[in-house]
Amino acid sequence: MKRFFIGIALLCVCALASAQALWRGVPAGASPAEVQALIPEALPAPAELLARDGRALLAIPRFELAGADFAVSFLFERERLASVLLLADTGSAEQARDVAQNLTASLRARYGLELSSKSRKDALTVAIDRQWSYRRTSVRLQVLEGRTVSLRYGVEVPRQSDRL
Repeated sequence: MKRFFIGIALLCVCALASAQALWRGVPAGASPAEVQALIPEALPAPAELLARDGRALLAIPRFELAGADFAVSFLFERERLASVLLLADTGSAEQARDVAQNLTASLRARYGLELSSKSRKDALTVAIDRQWSYRRTSVRLQVLEGRTVSLRYGVEVPRQSDRL
């Protein structure tokens, strides 16, 4: 009987380990109800967000991260969580760069060195575009339009090779 319970416990651990966590432990493929159970502050997306992106079914209006206030959108495909998008309008290019640098340090500590990194700084804009891949999770950090910081967690879909 004891072996039976140990076997069940191991199966549960394996099932949890195989679910690909995106942000704050929420697994990819979760339903909106499952996301809300794990993150109670995730509320139904406001109409204006739904109008911009119909995949955003849940949202957190304000989430502090790396010294900036981010708006969080949970993006679904066929009622299953596909990605999580965090956006912050920092107000200036300098603040955006600082937030992006803080996030880069944190992401490197968690996922290692980025797969790709592009940075450009000229008189008008600061452009940062960095990507990480961990197991089947992709993480992309960008500074858009000079002052908006974007952090996207998504699932990498395995590519099928051409069959000849």
